[in-house]
Amino acid sequence: MDVQCLLGGQWSVRHETLQREGLVHIVTSGNGYLCIDGETSPRPVSTGDIVFFPRGLGHVLSHDGKCGESLQPDMRQHGAFTVKQCGNGQDMSLFCARFRYDTHADLMNGLPETVFLNIAHPSLQYVVSMLQLESKKPLTGTVSMVNALSSVLLVLILRAYLEQDKDVELSGVLKGGRTNVWDIYPKVIDKPEDECNVHKMVAAANMSRAQLMRRFKSRVGLSPHAFVNHIRLQKGALLLKKNPDSVLSVALSVGFQSETHFGKAFKRQYHVSPGQYRKEGGQK
Repeated sequence: MDVQCLLGGQWSVRHETLQREGLVHIVTSGNGYLCIDGETSPRPVSTGDIVFFPRGLGHVLSHDGKCGESLQPDMRQHGAFTVKQCGNGQDMSLFCARFRYDTHADLMNGLPETVFLNIAHPSLQYVVSMLQLESKKPLTGTVSMVNALSSVLLVLILRAYLEQDKDVELSGVLKGGRTNVWDIYPKVIDKPEDECNVHKMVAAANMSRAQLMRRFKSRVGLSPHAFVNHIRLQKGALLLKKNPDSVLSVALSVGFQSETHFGKAFKRQYHVSPGQYRKEGGQK
């Protein structure tokens, strides 16, 4: 969360498609229009609306539904925020946040192209109020506070969306989250290094082995064993980017028994060796 937009008069701002980035707009006052790439009709947006693009789909925000030529905003720094002023006055203001992730981020890949919410959700309202407070009067620790609130915001957006759109078609791990295999998810995601065999999963999900296999395959698209390995590799990729531990240490810390086994599995999923992935900064 690092941008605050102040838009007035006849304004129009283009956001190009992002790679491996999600983008959130939170409208804190005013109203305007949103023209999304691939859609023929503009969408009105107003105070309280939250628009989340999990895969950074290109779009235009504008004062009218024509979504005309984009203007170059004036920019200045204010505390933790880059303030973008476009046009005269302040007919609409919003916060913008970007969330970077790698290609194999299951949560982002399981969401639709666009998620629409409203600040009226109590938890979202509280976080947005905190962001507004930090933007008005920067104090010691404002940057750390805003970064922490941004992480909380992403979790709350996902939670609010799943509560709001119970009938929407999801995929991957999110699809599985609406079945009783969800009882297994927190255990695997929180501690993928722990032993998690089919017998333990059957007990946790309270279903037969055959039911567990069918449910995972139909809902998650993976076998239980493949799902555990998938999560282990994701945590391994994160550790390779964030700390200098050896590849062997990373492999053991996420539940693999050897560096060789980890390396082969990692290359199948990420198409590069763990060492190369780290060297390239996780850009896979």
